[in-house]
Amino acid sequence: MTTATISANTRRMRGAVNRDTRFANTLASEWLKLATLRSTYFTLGLGYLLSVATSAIVGIALGSTRDTWSGDISPITASMVGTVFGLIVYSVFGVLTVSREYASGTMRLTLTATPDRRQVFLAKLTLVTAIVTVAGVATTVSMFAISQAVFSATGMPTASFTDGDALHMVLGLGLAMPFFPIMGMAFGMLLRSTAGGITTALGLLWLPQIFGEFVPTWFQEHILSLLPSNGIDSVTVSHIESTPAYSAPLLGAAIAAAWLLASVGAAYIAFQRRDA
Repeated sequence: MTTATISANTRRMRGAVNRDTRFANTLASEWLKLATLRSTYFTLGLGYLLSVATSAIVGIALGSTRDTWSGDISPITASMVGTVFGLIVYSVFGVLTVSREYASGTMRLTLTATPDRRQVFLAKLTLVTAIVTVAGVATTVSMFAISQAVFSATGMPTASFTDGDALHMVLGLGLAMPFFPIMGMAFGMLLRSTAGGITTALGLLWLPQIFGEFVPTWFQEHILSLLPSNGIDSVTVSHIESTPAYSAPLLGAAIAAAWLLASVGAAYIAFQRRDA
């Protein structure tokens, strides 16, 4: 091996190390910004507590009125009712990770310190995904565990993690929790507005659920089934496959992935091309 070849290989290795180091520094910087904000802990903590408390309260209410039921209630599905608050609050967190930087003007400082916008974007995306995944799994596992304890204390049927359906729903919902927060981050970056990003993310999340029962079956099958919330629910909640507004799991996964890639891709392009 010649001296020129060795020198070229050395330069390439140093370049790779420097690139890795720069991204590591960018990731650390983005983490530091989130970790030093009290609103980060408040928002994530609020999502967790509201979710767990709601599931516990619903469990108590179901247990105290079990003699008046007209049908069976699934202990698995009933334990996950608190997910609604986790989805809302964690989606708000996703929007805030970028929108508050635009509102305060600190995005200019971020891009001055790290001119490579690809690294900034990837660092934010990585952190939102990782943080909400951990928070989401912790939330769904806690909801399930506390709800089953409440159901047992009130004489209701219970389920355990050894039940395949329970494991599928609890872990499925937990691992899918970052879906709308990531879209929220993308909308916050596209719109540069906290209100706009939250409204768009929550609109896509809840409007199909609110109005789904009031529209014709053909509209549910051909329109609502193509929306991201219905796509992700088709994957995580196995018993809704026969409902008109939902698709088979594989198709639902493809629909959800298409929405996620489209929103994140649009945000990436806008972030690269527009001034801060």
